Amino acid sequence: MKYRSSLILGLCLACSPFAAVALGPIVITPTRTEQPENRSSATVYVVTRSEIEASNATTTSQLLRGIPGIQIVDLFGNGTDASVSIRGFGSTANANTLVLVNGRRLNHSDIASPDLHHVFPKDIERIEVLVGSAGSLYGDQAVGGVVNIITRGTEQNRHQVSARVGSFDYRGIQFNSSRRLSDELSYRFSAESFETDHYRDHNAEENTNFSGLLDYVAVDDYRVFIEVQEIRDELELPGALLESEFEEDPQQVNSGFASDFIDEDTSVTRLGYERGISGHRFSIDATERETDADIRQSNRDFPSPETGFIKRENGSLNPKLSGTLDFALGTQYVVGIDLEETDFDLEIPFESMFGPGVSSTSNEQKTESLYLQVNPKVTESLQLTFGARRSSVENNMANGFAFPAGIEVGDDATVAELGLAYRIDEQTRLTLRRDENFRFAKVDELASNQDLETQTGTSVEIGLDLVRGEQRLIVSLYRLDLDDEIEFDPTVGLFGNNVNLEDTRRDGLTLSWVGQARTGLVLRTDIGLVDASFESGQLEGKQVSGVSDEVARLRVDYRGNDYLTTFLEWQYSSPRYAQGDNANEFGKRDSITVINAGIGYEYKAWQVRFRVNNLADEKYAEFISNFGAFQPSPERNYFVTAGYTFE
Repeated sequence: MKYRSSLILGLCLACSPFAAVALGPIVITPTRTEQPENRSSATVYVVTRSEIEASNATTTSQLLRGIPGIQIVDLFGNGTDASVSIRGFGSTANANTLVLVNGRRLNHSDIASPDLHHVFPKDIERIEVLVGSAGSLYGDQAVGGVVNIITRGTEQNRHQVSARVGSFDYRGIQFNSSRRLSDELSYRFSAESFETDHYRDHNAEENTNFSGLLDYVAVDDYRVFIEVQEIRDELELPGALLESEFEEDPQQVNSGFASDFIDEDTSVTRLGYERGISGHRFSIDATERETDADIRQSNRDFPSPETGFIKRENGSLNPKLSGTLDFALGTQYVVGIDLEETDFDLEIPFESMFGPGVSSTSNEQKTESLYLQVNPKVTESLQLTFGARRSSVENNMANGFAFPAGIEVGDDATVAELGLAYRIDEQTRLTLRRDENFRFAKVDELASNQDLETQTGTSVEIGLDLVRGEQRLIVSLYRLDLDDEIEFDPTVGLFGNNVNLEDTRRDGLTLSWVGQARTGLVLRTDIGLVDASFESGQLEGKQVSGVSDEVARLRVDYRGNDYLTTFLEWQYSSPRYAQGDNANEFGKRDSITVINAGIGYEYKAWQVRFRVNNLADEKYAEFISNFGAFQPSPERNYFVTAGYTFE
């Protein structure tokens, strides 16, 4: 099969001599503290700023494609509703992958996708992806892994203005500015506005956004900062197609969805304080995030009679203390508290064959957690990891149908972590790790089934990080066992319901190899293999729906001189069962192969970048449900960005 060829190619290339490869970026995610490289027992992949610029990506979801173990389902193909699955999740990927921005959560208390489309490539310094369970360090929803997006800081005195045009009448303009106003005070400001029709009919979007960071670093070792973000997004919703409609014209929209839309306003404010205390570091940050959305969402052939709304108010407080304890060879530690409160209100009118109705839910949710991680250094070569977390959740909920008077639902969970990292030499690291994980039921899952148990699980993995000659190979083998996995079962009752599944298991491998064939030519192979299946009950032996067994990427980057860069990448996802088909009744859907390419030119202060997606003009749909609902993905499309940088 194709993935086996990719695996053989990557392993063969890893045994041959190549030229220099840049290694060792700063990482935060595996310990929640900055370190010059990953010395923990977790496997972490980093997408650097130079890779982000070379990609000319228009969405953050594009940047995540190809990272071993990650599968992306982009509902409309434009990044506005993209789910990220790490280590084999289908319809519940949004609840089993934790997405962060500078350590703050993007995940919601409901099953909506994390707001990846609120984070723009122009504002990202790097992306750290911890593949594997991180329940003790990050808690709820860190089941398959953690994506931590680190935004750009205020270090450079530079300003940049750029414009982008592309397929589907895309037109946008961007501006970024950062400057050090004094030795202590600096800022960064970013703004963007764009409009586009997107690939589907009735899928036009208008977006304006800005973000700002004001940073004060005092001489006597303390820091105060404030971050703000405002986003206004107006998006038409095209709905799903039947397979016959998809084959006839994947761009069309069914008349029942012709008036659907979501107009969303989001504001984020984050305050932070850090201070050194006798060789240790105390930090605390507080975040307020509010989203107000007017939405009209219909059932097929039954247009919604009027507009509804979604309102989310989220507040979090995260104090922590970190440092190194002066005994043995030094023990790094971090201890902290995660407090989060969310108010969620939803009211969506709908029309069905049974007549009109209103779907309404409200929830006041509180989550409290205490966590600890220590990393004792036993010898110069051996470092251990111990971690633990205690979390509790309380939901005060009301539902228009099931419990209009309101109910209270709560639970708690305790998990632990044990790992080791052994350096055979400075360029070879072996890791072994066991981490327990959990996820609490979401508010809209509880709205239909208040008896849901908290999902729990255990992840065991062994990893190898190897530098030979001047190339790098990262390999991880893992097993993820889950109890009471929460998923929507369309076969329960008249309309389906959220249930606790029987035991499930994910066995898999991730591999990433990168090296230079010669000066300027970088080759990369990324592979993710997973067997996601049911271990007991009526579905024993069946595969989890919506999951590809193999995902692979081959990429070639070439820098011909100081001015010109090019790339060509091949992305492959193997056949998978349609989402919801856990009984494996309808056969697997076709594999997906997509080729992307780009070229960039820089001369003095000018930059011009061109990207073409789906070069071979493949016709496909990333999202297909067991009811035959297709969400078509874009055919061939391109984008051109021109920018000017000045001081």
